Amino acid sequence: MKWNHQTLGQIFEGLARRPGLFRKLRVLDLNRDWATIVGESIAGHSSIVDYSDGVLIVAVNDGMWLHELKLRESAFIEKINEAVGSEAVKRIRFRVG
Repeated sequence: MKWNHQTLGQIFEGLARRPGLFRKLRVLDLNRDWATIVGESIAGHSSIVDYSDGVLIVAVNDGMWLHELKLRESAFIEKINEAVGSEAVKRIRFRVG
């Protein structure tokens, strides 16, 4: 019998690529790296609120930022999926609040 030695981090990364709870945890964990993904100025006015079935919910300070982020949605999706390591996010819903 051959053992497949993996660190907990490697196990978690593998689980995060699968649909379900682990993927949701991985996506929500992106709040920690949000400034790197979207930039400092945008991160100061937005944050990840929830994720379900490929849809990421992001709260923004006001309507002006909501409009700005909607214009950049596809670029954010690409960066987020790159950070997660899978095609986890299909769409972003922005909301004021």
